[in-house]
Amino acid sequence: MPRNRLGFSLVETIVVLLLLAVVASVAVPRALKPSPARQVELAALALSRDLALLRMRAIAAKRQVRVRFYTSQDFYTAFMDTTVLRSASITETAGEVNASQLLARGSSAGLPGVQLPRGVEFGTGIATSGPSGYEASGAIVLANGDYVDFDSRGMVMPAGAGGVVYLTHGDYPAAVAAVTITGASAFRTWVLRSGEWTK
Repeated sequence: MPRNRLGFSLVETIVVLLLLAVVASVAVPRALKPSPARQVELAALALSRDLALLRMRAIAAKRQVRVRFYTSQDFYTAFMDTTVLRSASITETAGEVNASQLLARGSSAGLPGVQLPRGVEFGTGIATSGPSGYEASGAIVLANGDYVDFDSRGMVMPAGAGGVVYLTHGDYPAAVAAVTITGASAFRTWVLRSGEWTK
């Protein structure tokens, strides 16, 4: 007598589940990886947050703090004046980095600091002009060149000086973000979308 077969055997069910698991293990990580534009935006938000924290650290410690950008290494770090007399003398040593209490996410040439995420780099990408009238003449457009100083009151030095730091993606130059620094020590993150800067 022929036997009616309803449903699937245990072996068939396990094989199908294993195939689904293999496909999911390949597809899910790719689907969850942020786009180059989002990676650049997140890096700019992290930089803006770090600048605000370092400014507050300068105020709390009543000491000068310097944030230096190393464009060739896609790295930045902070130094705090550690002199006894608070003479605003910064020699850019690892001890001064530790005093700044910057949350280090990498290192370069023995200095703890922040390494930009993979693919993100300092640069203007396709931007030909900056947000709020700033120039896009280079990756770092600051009064002091490649660093910004906060005095013991958290104000940008020299007084009233500001600037902008640009980030882009090495593989996707249309992904551009900027962090503006005003003379009053306000930080704003901008993203270039369809040729327009948006907050």
